[in-house]
Amino acid sequence: MRWEEIERLTALVHQLPAADRLSRQQLNHVMVSAHSTMLEGSRVTVQSAFDFLVGEEAKIDQSLPWDGYDMLADHAQALDLALQWAHERRLPSPGLLQELAGAVMRTTGLRTNSILGSTDAAKGDFRLDKVSILGASSFPNAQKVRPLVEQLTRQLAARMPQATTLPEQLHVAFDAHQQLVSIHPFNDGNGRTSRLLMNYVQHYYRQPLTIVFREDKRAYFEALESSRRTDDLTLFRDFMLGQHAKSLQHYLLPI
Repeated sequence: MRWEEIERLTALVHQLPAADRLSRQQLNHVMVSAHSTMLEGSRVTVQSAFDFLVGEEAKIDQSLPWDGYDMLADHAQALDLALQWAHERRLPSPGLLQELAGAVMRTTGLRTNSILGSTDAAKGDFRLDKVSILGASSFPNAQKVRPLVEQLTRQLAARMPQATTLPEQLHVAFDAHQQLVSIHPFNDGNGRTSRLLMNYVQHYYRQPLTIVFREDKRAYFEALESSRRTDDLTLFRDFMLGQHAKSLQHYLLPI
């Protein structure tokens, strides 16, 4: 996807009438939450998510597992929180990321007990022990988590005010996403929190949010893993640029 096309689509989004842009933004936010939770196993579809999150009364499909709706509700509230912080021009900190992770896991988060101590996912506690994912390369030792998160948030706080062009702004957002996932600082909710961090950075710049689409799950995880193994952010940036273009195209579809 060429930058000229991304810039053209972005301009079309910003040129939408205010009322139209608001309704499309609402749908975009529902899709962000629906697809992010579907990536983690939820079976609540975009239409079911819209029925649940939009309107005066939440509608629930009784044929779907309740935990998907719990994940969705938590994610939607965490997204609202992240967008509020971005609107307030707050810069990231370890505490901000912990609060965001706790919001993501507010209902479904579990306590983890080990010889090293106890952590509570619903509070955004950093992990105290090793974490591994089938098919993924190893993550940093738990003792390195806090220093790495502190380093990441310092870098973001320095980069975010300096990024003025669309490519610079999207690269900051995509890099933050990849780097937080690569640290994997929490026992659970790392993917959702990292995608929300990306969206928070995008909203800081008043840019449309990127959806990571459920149907592209395999390619998404491959891009993350490849970028981690090679220490090459361009691999992930290229994949996410395609997801961003797809998100913009959905944003502009007739409602």
